[in-house]
Amino acid sequence: MATTYEITYRVLPAGVGPDDYEPADLEERTDRFELSDPELASIDGNGYPQHYGPSYPEMKAAIRAHLGNGDEGIIVTVRQV
Repeated sequence: MATTYEITYRVLPAGVGPDDYEPADLEERTDRFELSDPELASIDGNGYPQHYGPSYPEMKAAIRAHLGNGDEGIIVTVRQV
């Protein structure tokens, strides 16, 4: 089963290197993605479950597929919705 995440990211255009831009100059977008369910990682000292997910590579791949044409997404925030 999948979970919906709202991911805010900045768009790094294809062909732009890591030293060729200022973060404030990049377009920022927020989109929703269906990704893996969060997994139980541990139970904290107060008995509350700690969940983690989705994986960073899974998020990057989803953003890259959404953007197409070689653009990259630089993840800013991730929120489960």
